[in-house]
Amino acid sequence: MVSGLVFRRDHAHRRSRTPLPWITEKKDLRYLRDVVKEIIRSAGLREELSFTSFRHGGFTEGADSDLTDAELRAAGRHRSSRQLPTYAKRTRKQLISGTKKRREERTKAAGLSE
Repeated sequence: MVSGLVFRRDHAHRRSRTPLPWITEKKDLRYLRDVVKEIIRSAGLREELSFTSFRHGGFTEGADSDLTDAELRAAGRHRSSRQLPTYAKRTRKQLISGTKKRREERTKAAGLSE
């Protein structure tokens, strides 16, 4: 999973050791959104993709890879897991993986083989 540094300043902020996002004087990410939209167009990607599409995709990919909530929160710089369902979309792979894990747990507890 990408750490998000690709969308951050390439220098430290005076009040933070971690590079911060590019925020305009109006305290929004309009400049960054425009840059990302230009990258999307230049790469020939789908026009409906946006700045947040990559964040959602990264979280969903992480969830599909069985990252724990703590690992997803760390990668996305979230303090709480409340936001995870917003970003990590439920996929068929996750449903199948969950079903397999439950089956393994049931058969292990009963001393059965799969």
